[in-house]
Amino acid sequence: MDKDNLIYSLEITNGYIFRQIFELYVRLVIQTVPIFFKEDGITIRTGSGSKNSRRIISNIEIATDDIIEYYFNEDLANIKGTEETSSFTVEQFNIKEIGDNFKSITKTGAIRIYKKKDSKHANVEFKNLTTDTSWLECIKFQSIEYDLSSFDSLDESPNIKIEINQFCSVMKSMTRGKPEYISFKVFANGLIIESRNSNGDLIKKSEWGSTEGKFFETRANENVNKALCKINNMSVNGIVKFYSNQHKYLKMSHKIGDFGEHNIYLIDEIIED
Repeated sequence: MDKDNLIYSLEITNGYIFRQIFELYVRLVIQTVPIFFKEDGITIRTGSGSKNSRRIISNIEIATDDIIEYYFNEDLANIKGTEETSSFTVEQFNIKEIGDNFKSITKTGAIRIYKKKDSKHANVEFKNLTTDTSWLECIKFQSIEYDLSSFDSLDESPNIKIEINQFCSVMKSMTRGKPEYISFKVFANGLIIESRNSNGDLIKKSEWGSTEGKFFETRANENVNKALCKINNMSVNGIVKFYSNQHKYLKMSHKIGDFGEHNIYLIDEIIED
C-alpha cells in the first residue's frame, strides 16, 4: 500500500486485548471515544460522569515500539503542530459501532486499522486464519478537557500494588447486595474496599496491606464497579497500582497486554446534603 496516501496505520497482534479496551467503555455507557495518533504513540482518553459528581477518566497510552506495525504521516495530520507541540491526528468513533465490529476478534486474532487520505472512514482488517475487512465511520471530534491537575502531586511510587485477578474477583463480589456506591480507602501502604447501601451501611469489605492510621477515601458509583471488575481481561496475571494523597481523588494503573498502559482516575466531587 502506498504510504504517501496513508494518514495512519497500526497493527496489533493481540487484537483480543485491544478489544477489551472498548468493552470497558461499553460498560461505562460511554457513547464516543477519541483516539489520538501521534508520531511517538497513540492515546485514548475518555470518561463518564459530569462536574460535581462521581466520575471516571480513562487514559490509555499505546507504545508504538511495542506493536507490530505503526505508521503516522505528520504532513496529513488534522491538528497541525506549533513550535512547542507536534502535529497529530484525532479520530472520534462511536462505541457501539466499535463494539459491534470488534466482537469478531478472537483470542488469537490480530487487528489492523488504517485511514487513507480524503477518506471519511477508517478501514479495519481482522486477521486470523483468514482476513475479514470492515470500516468505522470517523465522526466529528468534540473536544473535552479533563482536568487532572489534582493528581499532579502524587508520588511516583504507589501506595500499594494488588494482583489484578484478585482485585477483579473482589470487585465482582462487591456487586452483590445492591450497593449504592463503592468506597476505596487508601492508606500509606494499604487499601480497604467497601460496598455500602444508600444508608451508608456496610455490605462487604476487603482489605490489603497495613490499614492503620491516616487514609484517603474516594467513592465510585456502581456502574464504575461493574466496569472495573473486568479490567483483568486487559492484563492477564498483571497488577494494579493504587495512588492517593487526598480525599476524593484516586489513581489506578495497570498494563495492557504487552503494548500499553492504562491510567484510571476516580474523582468524587458529588455534593452531599
